[in-house]
Amino acid sequence: MKINQQLIERVDSENMWGLMEAFPTHWQQIMEQTQEVELSVDVSRIKNVCFAGMGGSAIGADLIRAYSLKSCPVPVQVVRHYELPSYISEETLFIACSFSGNTEETLTALSNALEKGAQVIGVTSGGNLQKKAISEGFDYIQIPGGMPPRAALAYSFVPLFRIFSALGFLDESDDVLNETLDLLKDGVTKFKDFTSNDALALAEEMNGSLPIIYTDALLMEPVNLRWRGQFEENSKTLAYGNTFPEMNHNEIVGWEHLAHLAGRLTVVMLKDRDDNPRVIKRMEIVKELIVDQALSVIEVTTIGKSRLARLFSLIQLGDWISMYLALLNEIDPTPIAKIDILKSKLAEV
Repeated sequence: MKINQQLIERVDSENMWGLMEAFPTHWQQIMEQTQEVELSVDVSRIKNVCFAGMGGSAIGADLIRAYSLKSCPVPVQVVRHYELPSYISEETLFIACSFSGNTEETLTALSNALEKGAQVIGVTSGGNLQKKAISEGFDYIQIPGGMPPRAALAYSFVPLFRIFSALGFLDESDDVLNETLDLLKDGVTKFKDFTSNDALALAEEMNGSLPIIYTDALLMEPVNLRWRGQFEENSKTLAYGNTFPEMNHNEIVGWEHLAHLAGRLTVVMLKDRDDNPRVIKRMEIVKELIVDQALSVIEVTTIGKSRLARLFSLIQLGDWISMYLALLNEIDPTPIAKIDILKSKLAEV
């Protein structure tokens, strides 16, 4: 399948291509909007942080959790459920992330957090979450709406960066937001050239196979999750993933009996220079052990100076791979019919 402008216009009915091109614009816009974040929370009370969110609304929380792992002085958890852990209390900073403001799991968890006396911040484009913030008097950051949550990652992440920065939970300055912006601009220039770029080449290599994403379990874990989610929603293809070193203690043995999947699995190892040295060695050994069973084993490494820029270098690459996978198979990347059907059926209950 040859990618050209005519194919994009025919297949991409809701302009996901344009939203991906606009990622740097979104990033710059929300950077400017959140330059002066004022919070009423009492930092001295915070003994733990709990995010609540689902799908594309929660990936920003996953990223800030991993990004702040070695700098945040308190435990951070991301909850993707209606129910909250029992430790939630007045010592918790609870951050509700719902792009629409109407995610039922997040709103249910929010009510529970308020009952337990947690300090609350909301990040939303509006809906019931915004209404709740106004009526209950807790802090919230309003972000632009009107797009699929997965295409609004800049809006979902940068406010969380600003919040953690204001709380003193980060070890990189706000300058890294500008470095990441420059990287994203360069990335769009490269990836929208459908005559030749890394995202298209990798999409062509993966096409027709089941992608299996492997990463270190720390900084790169949410990138792993993002790649899978983008393949599933944009490309409408299943994707699987796991992390090191845990997969070495169980999943690696599962590669011994794969006759029924021969030639159908493409392994992608996402790497960063700060990966644990023992994990790096484990990745090398695992590649040797599975290369004969996989269609191919692809290794991709982050680029950029700061930890933040490196994170988003692979986020952006995975997004564009998912776009090209959709186009290669003439699939409209935006509609999520099965999710819409599920929501409508739940609304009847």
